Amino acid sequence: MRALRSVLVLAMSFAGVAAAGDFDGALPLTCRVEKAHDCLPTQSSCSPLKPETDIDPVYGIDFAKKEVRSPFRTALLPILHTATNDDSIVMQGADLRIAWSAMVDRKTGDLTVALGDSKGAYVAFGKCKVATK
Repeated sequence: MRALRSVLVLAMSFAGVAAAGDFDGALPLTCRVEKAHDCLPTQSSCSPLKPETDIDPVYGIDFAKKEVRSPFRTALLPILHTATNDDSIVMQGADLRIAWSAMVDRKTGDLTVALGDSKGAYVAFGKCKVATK
C-alpha cells in the first residue's frame, strides 16, 4: 500500500509539472477572449469591442513564428520582444501604426492584451490553452 501511495504521489507531481509547462513559451497557444473594451479619446468611457472579422474571438499566439493573430485586427501582430518570469510570459510588438503588449499567466493561462494606435486603444482579457493541430 505504501508503494502504491508513493507511485501515485510521484505520478501526480509529474502531471503538475506537465500542466505548468503548457505556458512556458515553447508551444503555440489559442486564447479565447472573455471580455474586450474599445477606448477612444473622444469618449469618456470604453465600450465593448467587437471582432473585426467573422472569426471566433480567439487569439492565436505562435512563439516560434513570433506572431499573434488577433480577432480584432486583420493584420498579424509581430512579437518583437518576449520575457518570461516565474509568473508570466510578456510579449511586446509594434509596427508603423500600432504598439501592443500582452501577458499570459504561466499557471492559469489568463491573458491580458493592450493595443494602442493613433485612433485609440483596446484591452482584451481571455483564457489560453495549448493549440491543437
